[in-house]
This record gives sequence, structure tokens and C-alpha cells, in this order.
Amino acid sequence: MIKSALFLSALSFFSFARAYTIPQSKRTINIVGKARHSASYDSSSSSSSSSSYNSSSSSSYDPGSSSITDAEVLNYALTLEHLEVAFYTQGLANFSADAFAEAGFAAAVRANYDEILSHEESHITLLQSVLEEMGADIVQACTYDFGSVDVASFIAMSAAFETVGASAYSGASNLLKRRSLLPAASSILSTEARQSTWIQSTVQHLNPWSGAFEVPLTPNQIFTIASNFIVECPSSNPPIAATHAFLPLSIPTTATPGASVQLSFNLNETSASDLSDLSVAFLTSNGTIFEQFSSSDSYNVTFPTQEEGLLGTVFVLVVNSTKDVTDSTTVAGPTPLMFPFNATNPQIEALFPN
Repeated sequence: MIKSALFLSALSFFSFARAYTIPQSKRTINIVGKARHSASYDSSSSSSSSSSYNSSSSSSYDPGSSSITDAEVLNYALTLEHLEVAFYTQGLANFSADAFAEAGFAAAVRANYDEILSHEESHITLLQSVLEEMGADIVQACTYDFGSVDVASFIAMSAAFETVGASAYSGASNLLKRRSLLPAASSILSTEARQSTWIQSTVQHLNPWSGAFEVPLTPNQIFTIASNFIVECPSSNPPIAATHAFLPLSIPTTATPGASVQLSFNLNETSASDLSDLSVAFLTSNGTIFEQFSSSDSYNVTFPTQEEGLLGTVFVLVVNSTKDVTDSTTVAGPTPLMFPFNATNPQIEALFPN
């Protein structure tokens, strides 16, 4: 069970350049009753699917395992849409227009969240109809736990869900074999991104985007994040593209670019002899940055600076590589962070050449 206080502290935006994170659960969650593989925390998947578009390092995006079917990809997307619908339904039932107003948000903000819920419900209808036409079994909604939140943390969580959703669709699109399915997937992706932009810019008054590209994540990396909120799924559910969650990775909410930050994960559950066998990968819109732990027995790592590209939404992982971020190299995480930035800073502007 994730404690309410942890939710409130971990999902708040801090002052400029500080981060918020989604807390990592230590639960082992059964994804589906008919999964192709065991749905548990794993640090050594055999998948070759990479997690990051990268314009400045040796990582590259690979379409992934050929054994994953289109039905499993669509049911994976449907699993995420069910989670979002449950989150918005619960939040909007708890927070009236008056509650939003008391928290300092205009009536239009609450009304737009009603529209976002409607969008997510439409995504479910579309995915279900495509799966039905395929003659495939269809996943049902799981049981969720979003903790105890207020309006402000509901908004912070919604920004995270929409951003992670865009990364999920970006990462799963290459797994689809039927090209005719891409327009529907792309249209959902763009809507998730638009919703994320509206929340971050209009509601939170932060940067509307992180850069020129979304960061694609593999289904297993996405499920590592989603598993924090999933308690149990129906045993009758068919398999999905995700098969397991990686080890949870905890990062202090006080983390800032350029600072020495102490990470937390269970090294004993990995195949590494010590931390010198591992590195920390920062997946950003501008590429992947790798950093080493400060020593073989210290969980401290120096975060890159904003001038080095640690801007906006960043996904942090522990990997057993210094050049690739794939399911087979991922050890712990990802943990999503948000680092707001000042786009008028000349050093930041240099990262976005005309």
C-alpha cells in the first residue's frame, strides 16, 4: 500500500529545477491471468526492445519482439486507458467545481478534466471495437489504488499520467504488425500529448513540452510505472504486451540538475556484483545521458545539469550498460521526473537550435 503522505510529497511540483516523482510500489502484481510469462519484478528480460529515441548517443529504438501480437499490444493500450479512466472518474467524483475553485483553479479547469475523461472513455471504446473485430479476447479493468490526494496532487498526477501515456503509445507503435492500426494509435498518442501540454502549460504554468521528441518506453518499462497503482487484474484477462515490472527505483523529490542524488533500489535482486557494474540512464527529449555511480558501494550519482539536457520530463533508470537502454539492460525503474526550465535562458536556448 502506498501511503498518502508519500503521494502528496512525491507528486508536488517544487521550485524551479526541482523534480516531482511518482512513488514506486514494492508490490508484485499479477498483470493478467493468462500472461505469456510470469508477471513479477525482473531485472533481466530477454526482450530487445529499446526504450529511448536518441539523437545524441549510441542508443537506438528497436521494434521489439516479433512474438508480441497486435491483440496483445492493443490490450496493453486498453489496460492503460482503463487505468486513466479509473483515475479521472475517481478524482472528479471526489472534487467538485467548488473544490477546484477553493484550490485556486478556474471553473474551466474542472470542465476540461470532464472532457479528458470523455476522451479516455472514447479511447476505450475504440480499442474494444478493434479487438472485437479481430475476434480477440478483451481485457477488463483492474482494481486500482491512487492513494489519498487533494486537487493539486490530482492535477500533478494527471500531468504524469498523460505524459507517460504519450511515451507508452510512442514505444508501442513499432510493435504493431498491421499498419492499418497505426492511424488509430497515432491519433490517441497525439491526444494524450495535447492533454499533457494543456495540463502543464495552462493549469500548472510550466513548460508545455520537454523538447522536439517524445521519449518512447517499452511496455515493461511503462508497466513498471503503472504497477504503482494497480492492485489486481481479473484472472480471466488475456495476455498483454507487458510481461513484468522492473525493480522499483526511488529518487528523492529534492533532486535537482547537477546535484549528487542518492538513489534507492535493491541491488541484491540484481545480477550485479556491485554498483560499478551498473550505470544510471536519463532518458530525455534531447537524447539519453549516462552517468556512473560515485563508487562501487555508493548509491549516489551526480545528475546532469540543465545545460547538459536534463530538462522537462526525464525518465531515470538503472541499467547494466553505458550505451543502450533496452528491456534486457534495464535493472530498475523507470522513475519519471519533471524538471521545469526557463526557455529564455541563453544556455537552455542553445539546446533548441533553429
